[in-house]
Amino acid sequence: MRRFVLAVWVALTGIAAQSVPADAAAKPAVPRVQTSEAGRAALAAGRDLVGALRGLRGPERKTALEQAAAAHDRIAEQFAAEVPVAAAAVFTAAELWRQQGSFALAEKDYLRAASLDAARFAQRGLFGAAEMQRRQQRPDEALGTYAKAEAVAPGTGRAQQVRLCRARLLLSLERVDEAVSGLQAALESAEGPSQVIEAANLLALAFVKKGDLDAAARAIEHAERAVEAAADDDDAPAHERHLKALEGMSARRALQRARDERDGAGADAVHLDAARRAADGVAPPR
Repeated sequence: MRRFVLAVWVALTGIAAQSVPADAAAKPAVPRVQTSEAGRAALAAGRDLVGALRGLRGPERKTALEQAAAAHDRIAEQFAAEVPVAAAAVFTAAELWRQQGSFALAEKDYLRAASLDAARFAQRGLFGAAEMQRRQQRPDEALGTYAKAEAVAPGTGRAQQVRLCRARLLLSLERVDEAVSGLQAALESAEGPSQVIEAANLLALAFVKKGDLDAAARAIEHAERAVEAAADDDDAPAHERHLKALEGMSARRALQRARDERDGAGADAVHLDAARRAADGVAPPR
């Protein structure tokens, strides 16, 4: 309900929720800049270039992506005085450079879009830039940029995505305690069974890495309870999807393997001790 009310407010005001600062009441609203006919035509031409990518494969697609990305960068330069046009063009360029595999160019354009039009692109641009930094093997920068992206609007679904991506990166760096802390926050922020399952799965995996198998089991149980609690509100297809997602949690398999290894190691130790006692002629303990 809170999100619905917020969405209505956004629609009525024309201001993106993520752009509203804490002291918004103390500041006058910034009027939205109208785009020129030429600017709108340029963006439409850019959309045609993007549409032409459909069906292309291999080197042909890669070349077309490069050409479309460069064209959007040119639109941004040509309409630099029209912030809505420039920001939209440069964000699209970032997305195209990402698909083309030019991560450095994508990062630059994501950051530029976030700076040009924070109301629309601050969180999206920073998130995209963090992903590009990660893919360029610059994890410390990526972690910092993820944090900035989350802080833009912590209550959005995109902020939840940011938390999970940041936690995955921390896990890959073996910074397990930091990942656990971030994932606990993500689980607390999760809205709806799907978000709970995703956050709980990663949290359980982190606990398995940490060696706390009981905590991993509790994280999985938390997701199960969330799905059960939502059963009355979900329609049948949604409930089936949630049950399937529960069954497919990779943390279940990781936890089972960890338990098997733990229990198997204990059994091997018992067998080894018995063999040694038998070799020494010592009776097994009663």
